[in-house]
This record gives sequence, structure tokens and C-alpha cells, in this order.
Amino acid sequence: MVIYQVQITENITQLIVTGVAVLLVLGIFQLYLGLKAQKSPKLTGEKTMIGETGIIKKVSGFRGRSILEVRGELWWCLPATSSTSLEEGITVRIVGIAEDSMILQVDTA
Repeated sequence: MVIYQVQITENITQLIVTGVAVLLVLGIFQLYLGLKAQKSPKLTGEKTMIGETGIIKKVSGFRGRSILEVRGELWWCLPATSSTSLEEGITVRIVGIAEDSMILQVDTA
């Protein structure tokens, strides 16, 4: 009976050591992926929209703003310069964002 208890104790010890080693390797791998993700560029937010192109869906909406579709979302937009004219269906490029109101400033592409 004592022999069986010694063998069971050795097996449990091997299982615990193996489990701890596997968890340690997985933890280090997860830490590596987390640190790598911190260094990657942002993929969301208003600053990443500058340079994107979109299509004017409606001209002269609320307060003279037009409606622009970018990335499947509808945004208010205004022409970046007074010489830029916006018409429905044209493709425009986002050149800026009004800081206080999140209205996109666009120019013809």
C-alpha cells in the first residue's frame, strides 16, 4: 500500500510541475502579445479618418452641412475651402476634423 502512495505522489508532482510549466509558457506568450499590441498603430478614432475617402449622400442638410458616408457610417461634413462644391454621389477625401464638433472637413478627391 505504501508503494502505491509513493507512485501516486510522484505522478501528482509530475502533473503539477508540467501544469505550472505550461501555464508559465502561456503567460509569457500572452504578455508578449499584449506588449506587441501596445506598439501597433491605432485603428479607430477620428484621427485615423483623415485621408479616407467617402461618398456624399445628401447635400445641404442641417445648418448647411452635408451627409457623408465613410466606412459604412454617416457623418456631417463641410467643405474644407469655400471654393469646394459638394454634390450628391461625388467622392471626397477627408482633410480635417473640427475639434469642437466632430464635423469632417472634406475636399474633392
